[in-house]
Amino acid sequence: MSISAARLSGKWEGTVSHDGEVDDYAVVFEEDGSLTVVTKKSGGSGTWTATGDSTVEFSFREVFNPNVGQISPNGHHAAYIQIDITAELSGTTFTGVGKAVVHGPDGVVIYATDAQTTARLVS
Repeated sequence: MSISAARLSGKWEGTVSHDGEVDDYAVVFEEDGSLTVVTKKSGGSGTWTATGDSTVEFSFREVFNPNVGQISPNGHHAAYIQIDITAELSGTTFTGVGKAVVHGPDGVVIYATDAQTTARLVS
């Protein structure tokens, strides 16, 4: 049995850890399998899929706000990140791990890193 859309849908707030940094975010999971994410520096959209009775995978493109001037750890200007996460749901929280692949303005991959996340349902 898989996680029901009704169980996951709603607004979740959390943190993601990568490269010694911790960033706050909010994500809204919709019952149709879509999602939107917002941070102080970016926004994006993507999809989620239930993979088991307490597991979910989600994938989204996070585009940096034009006024941010985000620089990757290897010194390149970053335009967006493709993020893929596998998470486990427990009650009204989830924890997950995944990969964040940073792309430059021309779409070329400039950096990739591992990420860990924790979030809780807020509505």
